[in-house]
Amino acid sequence: MKVLLVCALFVACAHAGLVSSVKERIMPSFATGRIIKGEDAVPHSAPYIVSLSKTSKHSHICGGSLINKNWILTAAHCISNPVGMGVVAGLHQQKSLDSKTQSRVVDYGKVHELYGGSVGPYDIAILHVSQPFEFNEWVKPIALPAPEEIPAGETHLYGWGQPKAFSFSAANTLQTVTTQIVEFDKCKSVLPADAPLAESNVCSDSLQQSISACNGDSGGPLVKEYAEGSAELIGIVSWGYIPCGMANLPSIYTRVSSYIEWVNAAQTNFYLAKN
Repeated sequence: MKVLLVCALFVACAHAGLVSSVKERIMPSFATGRIIKGEDAVPHSAPYIVSLSKTSKHSHICGGSLINKNWILTAAHCISNPVGMGVVAGLHQQKSLDSKTQSRVVDYGKVHELYGGSVGPYDIAILHVSQPFEFNEWVKPIALPAPEEIPAGETHLYGWGQPKAFSFSAANTLQTVTTQIVEFDKCKSVLPADAPLAESNVCSDSLQQSISACNGDSGGPLVKEYAEGSAELIGIVSWGYIPCGMANLPSIYTRVSSYIEWVNAAQTNFYLAKN
């Protein structure tokens, strides 16, 4: 698979020459759904990915992952007022809501209690839709990892990202990029000393080590794909350093295996409250 560069940040990535004291010039920032030099994903190769909107009117703001017929995982920083948010599954092209897509409305959302609202740990949220999705070839859930499982090796990132470095509009077609997990201690050692990195994060980098890697769609899936066609949700796109052209630093994701107990409890408490 062609090695690609991902860059998802509040500002567009610009070319930067060699500079001194690079780490003094960079800062952590949330992702905003920009994937630079990504390639078009095979249609419906990630049937678990969903597009989130602030309202039921479709206007992409973040990605998310379908974990069963009613529940979606995404980043906490994507959520302000969850009830009434729109969710579209089965989507390949943003401008093509058709018979293959399914639109739902969020009736409940929960942001992790310890999330502080800024770049850092606990960047995870769970959403419930009022009407369950119908699973088919284009809409399927993704498996969750075992609790506290530490991922390694090659991973894949999906999202509707900015396809060109100086474009502020999202790509119409779902993009994908191949990345490699960066072991935690190595990740910590290459980031600035004050990086808000936690053990509940996972880091990944572009396989093209000579080019700086940034993030993908906020809230979108970082996945491990297996030969038989199954996939596992390894991470949720969280944050990275800007400007992304200034240093070859890993991208930071919420490590899903750190929050399996929290996810299960959130679902259980929702159903208990309804009874």
